[in-house]
Amino acid sequence: MKRSRWWFPLVLVLFILLLAAPAGLVWGQGAGIQVLDSSANYSFAKEVRFRLTAQSDADIQSVILFYRVGDSRVVTRAYPEFQPGRQVQAEWRWQLFPGSLYPGALISYYWQISDAAGRQTRTTPYSFIYQDDRFDWQEYARDLVHVYAYRDARKAEGLLQQALQVLEKLEQEIGVTLEQPIHIYVYANRNDMRLALPSRSERYDEMTVTLGMVVADDTLLLLGSEPDLEQTLAHELSHIVVGLATKNPFGDLPRWLDEGLAMYAEGELPARNRRALEQAIKQDDLISVRSLSGYSGDPAKVDLFYAESYSLVKFLLDTYGREKMVALLQEFKQGAYQEDALQKVYGFGLDELDRQWRKSLGLGPRQLPAAGTPSPSAEAAGTPPAPSTPAPAPSPGVCGLSILPGVGLLGIYLAARRRARTPS
Repeated sequence: MKRSRWWFPLVLVLFILLLAAPAGLVWGQGAGIQVLDSSANYSFAKEVRFRLTAQSDADIQSVILFYRVGDSRVVTRAYPEFQPGRQVQAEWRWQLFPGSLYPGALISYYWQISDAAGRQTRTTPYSFIYQDDRFDWQEYARDLVHVYAYRDARKAEGLLQQALQVLEKLEQEIGVTLEQPIHIYVYANRNDMRLALPSRSERYDEMTVTLGMVVADDTLLLLGSEPDLEQTLAHELSHIVVGLATKNPFGDLPRWLDEGLAMYAEGELPARNRRALEQAIKQDDLISVRSLSGYSGDPAKVDLFYAESYSLVKFLLDTYGREKMVALLQEFKQGAYQEDALQKVYGFGLDELDRQWRKSLGLGPRQLPAAGTPSPSAEAAGTPPAPSTPAPAPSPGVCGLSILPGVGLLGIYLAARRRARTPS
């Protein structure tokens, strides 16, 4: 017997109505609660202002704002001030500071409203893109790469082409592929870029120049006025692509691998790093692979740290090939510890890797410390102590920031993915 489908047109109409529903439509028990207006606007690096106008046939007693940045799991709850009543106007100001929100960030938010009749409702989410609206950005895009600039179109187009070349090199030589869009913002000068960067102190900021900084999984800021812009782009693109390819909820890559791949992406090892490596080989004073797993605690060895990381990655690629590197990165994507990941892919751990790498440089096995002497491997487990004297700034090939002589702080700050130099 053929069954009648009289209900099908009705379901289709309801489905179309749902698709046509405007953003912010309220759902749930609060049939008497209506959102008359909802908006968000901002002043770059100063504040974001959320506003709501709502009404109900009973006094509205509670308004709560929920918002988050990008795909973060952290959702912020805010309680705007308002006068309870049947129609309310609520506003919440989110105070910002330089660098606290990056250009291109997606902000999503919704409201939860309750009235005296016991009804509660939540709006469907609203969203907007937070941009540095001080400038008239022009977009230059190809494939998954989006470059934004407000001056020098030729330079922006050149950076787009170079970015594509870097991605091709990362895929062919290292085996990592970009699978989602990335965004590169090019600032014309240091002053323009200042509000987009986190600030440590006025004096510190004056004594360092940030050449490039990864501010989100898919977003990079570049200082377009610098002569070594191409090296900075290659270095930071590696961080983004490798980071996306190995992203997991358990942990990050060992620092020697992350920075080594980034230095490898730049091309030839910069002269200052090369000299540091040659001197360490000559004196048999290389930092151990175990210690490279965390940043060196001696600012005088920052150049050596990056040089060794480059050398170690190049050794693995030259000796064991691209496919092994791909497999190693996949292990880290699964959250493996580096000792376990190395054993599974290469058949040896950190100490054997250290021995083989040293041998490739013409050095014998590492001399073990005498009984009662702290092992250098302890450096990899925690944060090394701050040195007792200031040290020179790292070269522009360094992704982190050093504390420069005269700033009044000791040690090095290398937590952010950030390249810097000393102002000339």
